[in-house]
Amino acid sequence: MTMAGTSAIRDSLNGSVCLVTGGSRALGAVIAMQLASHGAQVIVNYHESLDAARNVCAAIEAAGGEAYAVQGDVTDAADAERLVAGTVERFGGLDVLVNNVGPYVDIPFLEMEPADFDRILAGNIRATFLLVRAVGRRMKARGSGVIINIAATDAFHRSHSIYGLAKAGVVHLTEALALELAPEARIYALAPDLIAENEDMDPAFVARSVAGTPMGRLVRRDEIAEVVCLLCTPAFAMATGHTIVLDGGRSIPRIVSGS
Repeated sequence: MTMAGTSAIRDSLNGSVCLVTGGSRALGAVIAMQLASHGAQVIVNYHESLDAARNVCAAIEAAGGEAYAVQGDVTDAADAERLVAGTVERFGGLDVLVNNVGPYVDIPFLEMEPADFDRILAGNIRATFLLVRAVGRRMKARGSGVIINIAATDAFHRSHSIYGLAKAGVVHLTEALALELAPEARIYALAPDLIAENEDMDPAFVARSVAGTPMGRLVRRDEIAEVVCLLCTPAFAMATGHTIVLDGGRSIPRIVSGS
């Protein structure tokens, strides 16, 4: 990132109020810390992991930032509204929403229990809908705001069962909501491929994935978080509703030589 780019992000985020759902761990925590590093006040939403959320807030504060841990089940309509209303009441507004919650399961459909089907759709699609509904109305009323939904490249292929279906729903919602939120607010989806720091990935699968990625590696959490911050700048003012794919070129269709 150039100094000019860093300055543009800080100009856009400094003093802003940002809510990150599922911000207590993994990618959500990195996004929260990255937003705070550019001067944002960050609300770290968590469902059950209070200690983890407090640790993220402590790390942000130790670096000179400002962060607050707030509990809420974002698949519950009342909790989602409470989370947003409480943030607006306390801070006077909400500038950026990052819908990061997105539980994963890749059990084959024919072996899947209905409870897993419902849970994955709720955590990805219902939560995104509930939060954008609550935040979007307020952003339209005030005339500004940015929403970023974390999708995945699983939305574009059919090998990860209900998770792919759920992320396809997130992409669809992002496009549809862009029409409803415009011109006052902007909304985007980010679709990373396999993330380098993700645990419990089969090494052989990772090796095959890296071999099939033109950039020769997997995307990192900090790279995803930095794109989140970049999308908050005026440079992306005319890109609303689109999905940004972060996969190192892996999804580009190719014909294998000799085939």
